[in-house]
Amino acid sequence: MGVAFPTGSVSLTTPNGDIVILRICDLCGATVVEADDTDLAFHKRWHQLTGSGNWVDPSTGRLHTLGSSSAPSA
Repeated sequence: MGVAFPTGSVSLTTPNGDIVILRICDLCGATVVEADDTDLAFHKRWHQLTGSGNWVDPSTGRLHTLGSSSAPSA
């Protein structure tokens, strides 16, 4: 059984009433807080720099790749 990641973004409201936007990486399923000096494009550049842009889910056989559709915009 593979993992089905949600797509797009999710928002949370903290106990203080602040709204936090979480972007979901379509490559690894990580949630990335949308904040100053960090965002989903930064996270995807990390995938490129570390070579972790391609992996196969052993449960489903699905190839996760950092292709043109999920590449960060510079």
